[in-house]
Amino acid sequence: MIYLLYGQPASGKTSLGNKLKTHFHTPFIIDGDEFREMFTNKNYGREGREENLRNANAVATYLNKMKISSGDGYFPIIMTLVSPYNHLRDELKRNNEGEVRDVLLTSTRELRKEYHVEDFEKGSPAFELNTDKEVEETWKELKLLLGI
Repeated sequence: MIYLLYGQPASGKTSLGNKLKTHFHTPFIIDGDEFREMFTNKNYGREGREENLRNANAVATYLNKMKISSGDGYFPIIMTLVSPYNHLRDELKRNNEGEVRDVLLTSTRELRKEYHVEDFEKGSPAFELNTDKEVEETWKELKLLLGI
């Protein structure tokens, strides 16, 4: 299973992704900022974002298809990326049919507005969650949405 937390910068993706990682005891978390550093992709234009997302999607798909056992099932893959383009999220879902749960995180906070993606496409996520509350409260809401 792949859990994709996506949304604008500072919407809580990394914070909630780390909570999911701990909850599931999974070693597999693909964080957009860390992932970009691994590939030294400093292009924040559309072309650079798409390249970064295609690479992240390929790694997540590979790990998901490997079905690495955790002892009580399989380790899920957590993805925490801005992921602004609907066609790349749809591609991830097609390549992992029935195994992607996507959550759009939204916020009205002013943090990191200068990094927001102007051509962000909301798409049709399975869930949408406003993260303006404290992290622990938002975490409780995310667990309810995901049924975990």
